[in-house]
Amino acid sequence: MSAATGLRDLRQWVCWRSEEQMGRKTKVPYSPSTGARARADDPETWGTLSEARDAARERGYDGIGFVFTASDPFCGVDLDSCVDPETGEVEPWAREIVEHLSSYTEISPSGRGLHVLVRARLPEGGRRKGRVEMYDRGRFFTVTGRRMPGTPRPIADRQERISTLHARLFPPRGQGPPSTGGTGPGSGLSDAEVLRRAFSARSGERFARLWAGDRSGYPSDSEADLALCSMLAFWVGPDEDRIASLFARSGLMREKWNREDYRRRTMARALEGAEFHQPGDAAGGTGADERGYPAAPSALPEAAAFPTDAMPASCRPLIEEAESALGCAPELVALPMLAVLSSAIGTSRVVEIKGGWREWASLFVAVVASPGAMKTPAARVAKKPAFERQRVLSLAYAREKEEWRRELREWEVRKREAQKAGETAPEEPEAPAMSRCVASDTTVEALVSILEHNPRGLLVHRDELAGWVRSMDQYKGGKGSDRQHWLSFWSTDEVVVDRKSRHGEPIIVARPFVSLSGGIQPAALGELGAGAEDGLMDRFLFAYPAPRHIRFTEDEIGAGTEQRYASLYERLANLTLATDEHGDPNPRPLRLSREARALFAEAVDALGAEVLAPGFPARLEGVWSKLRGYLARLSLLLAVCRHCETGGREERVEAEDVQAASRLLDYFKAHARRVYSGLSAPDPLETLGADLEKLIEEGGGHLEATATEIHRALEKAGCEALPARPKELSQAVRALATRSPALRASFGWRGREKVVRLELAENSVGRVGSVGKGAGSTNATDATDAGSGLQEQKRTPFASATDAKGASSGVPDDGRERFTI
Repeated sequence: MSAATGLRDLRQWVCWRSEEQMGRKTKVPYSPSTGARARADDPETWGTLSEARDAARERGYDGIGFVFTASDPFCGVDLDSCVDPETGEVEPWAREIVEHLSSYTEISPSGRGLHVLVRARLPEGGRRKGRVEMYDRGRFFTVTGRRMPGTPRPIADRQERISTLHARLFPPRGQGPPSTGGTGPGSGLSDAEVLRRAFSARSGERFARLWAGDRSGYPSDSEADLALCSMLAFWVGPDEDRIASLFARSGLMREKWNREDYRRRTMARALEGAEFHQPGDAAGGTGADERGYPAAPSALPEAAAFPTDAMPASCRPLIEEAESALGCAPELVALPMLAVLSSAIGTSRVVEIKGGWREWASLFVAVVASPGAMKTPAARVAKKPAFERQRVLSLAYAREKEEWRRELREWEVRKREAQKAGETAPEEPEAPAMSRCVASDTTVEALVSILEHNPRGLLVHRDELAGWVRSMDQYKGGKGSDRQHWLSFWSTDEVVVDRKSRHGEPIIVARPFVSLSGGIQPAALGELGAGAEDGLMDRFLFAYPAPRHIRFTEDEIGAGTEQRYASLYERLANLTLATDEHGDPNPRPLRLSREARALFAEAVDALGAEVLAPGFPARLEGVWSKLRGYLARLSLLLAVCRHCETGGREERVEAEDVQAASRLLDYFKAHARRVYSGLSAPDPLETLGADLEKLIEEGGGHLEATATEIHRALEKAGCEALPARPKELSQAVRALATRSPALRASFGWRGREKVVRLELAENSVGRVGSVGKGAGSTNATDATDAGSGLQEQKRTPFASATDAKGASSGVPDDGRERFTI
């Protein structure tokens, strides 16, 4: 039993049985020798490890345990209800503690908890908070020996780390939670990260109400303003400009905030005696609640089904057979398969959308799944043709190298003879370079060195992408440019890397083509974007399938099915790669047919329209901006595969390729929402906007009602971010209209009732937010028409919420960049 390492020689072992006491299950300790009840303060009731094991087996106890005492050096940390027993997934707050302590950790008897054992003495103070317990004496811990994968085997000395954890969970009386902010100029967090943390913190519900414009519970509007400024100040530090900027984006924004005296006075009060977020604080980094562990994120959106029939014909049978044989989700095979096929095409082909817009076939794909989901076996099926080709290339290189060595020996002989004869020495034979199609070393220097001699490009696969992220700039104190180079790889833009071994001569690769594939666990997702706002995470196409129960099956993958896929890969890899006079790739451009161009334009316009929808999450704007390029890349990939499978004289992108690419893109959009919703709590204003958009759509694209009527309708629809009162709803609607060019909000009178008119802006393919839904058109210029049924009073007629921004009273441009030829 590995759990006994360091403990096995101590006579501090007991047996235990689960029994019901006072209506609840509890673990009762028993003496291994007598069978009587054991006590944590009576060594006579304990025994050795072997005695406890024998007694548990002979008397049918549920397990064994170890008693902590003041005389031994051990301490235990119990993390309760943090493991999914089906998938093995560990909740982020618990994983953070496990990684912090970095010592022997095992799974509890229920399969739902974790026990961390360390060598340390607990400081004075508390011992239990929420789902965390810490003991070093007077208690026994159940011991299972089921070590958590990836954790150290020995019980490590962790006094300093235990003290740090204890101080975070049990701060000295009067101090409250440890300060999460310094007194410096700011926290270094982006606006998006500030909002994410604020929504996820223990005060997140209060922050969300204020952010949405809900002032209920405050004696005055000014007090609500002050409360929001105080919360913002905690996260951004004493930076008045940032506090003011963020406040102006909230639902509390009103004309009074534009008064400098009021704004400055409110922020000054907020900063008086304020504590600020401290970079690196663990709790602050994940959004901790009052129990010291991160608040649970909102429920994930449903996982969309993968459209296997949108894949190349040669791939579909293998995906289906692998799903059946391995029990895995089909996308676990399909995503790395897309990366493998795109790497085979490499720089041989490019799609030309129009002058100045070209896209290569490179893809960055990531499968999000817990351990045991069969990520690695599924990826192995997809990678097989590429790795087999690399093996053939390696054997050819070995033969070439042997021939070079023979030529080198002959050259040395001729060189000596020439020197004796006073003649010019012959030219030294050039050493061969290994042809590569696959790389495992993901350091930038290594990749660029390989790409220098392999202009077609490479497939890079990492079983765990979290390790790939952690390895970036690890030898440069975090000040390197690895992430920037990976951005260049994604764009196939020129890279220049200096290497000491080249005596100051840089390596320059004009078209560095890399397709990247890998897996990542849900709890590690944040590492892809952690600490950087460079958009690297936005460049990934994600698959985040729902967990599956993996069952044994007699099904197998047929050799013929594998061969069909491998043949497609070989045909792609053998496509001619033309080069220019400098040896750089000169790809064959594929153009879109007229029908394909029309479908492509419609899909690109739809992406732009979705971003402008009132409830579109701001954190996904970067993702959506990359999907336009991915639509072109997937269309190119599918077109080249189809041409290799079916032949044909003209190589171009057809309508069927764009249609299939659009279906794949719909899948990736749904899973991007799923991934990002798991990283942070949603912005309540965005949630309200999405529900409001649905309500407007039900009315044919426009809605006219009182704030109370709209409030009731949203309440009936189950809107989770609904402000408490109609007045706050009106303020939130104004904030939405200010934020989203797609929403036109007007306020006026109908008789004695004050009403709101909401309309969705027009765009070239229907209303923004209703692309592809077949919705009829509306026209926002009708906002003040006498024929609208609104009776104009002496009071001000309808005023647009966008007027405050200086917008014209006519139809505002929806702000969207449309596809043009």
